[in-house]
Amino acid sequence: ALIGTLPLALREPLILRTIEGLSQAETAEVLGISQKAVETRLYRARMKLQENLRG
Repeated sequence: ALIGTLPLALREPLILRTIEGLSQAETAEVLGISQKAVETRLYRARMKLQENLRG
């Protein structure tokens, strides 16, 4: 699906948060990045998905 088109750095936090149900803090810990980085990557991932949906 569209999630597969995202770069890994954007795809991983999106999957961990939305599909696996991890918190932002847990996602940050799993990925070894800050919570702010998780927030930024989630935002960018959602924007890219919206762009892809609009074609």
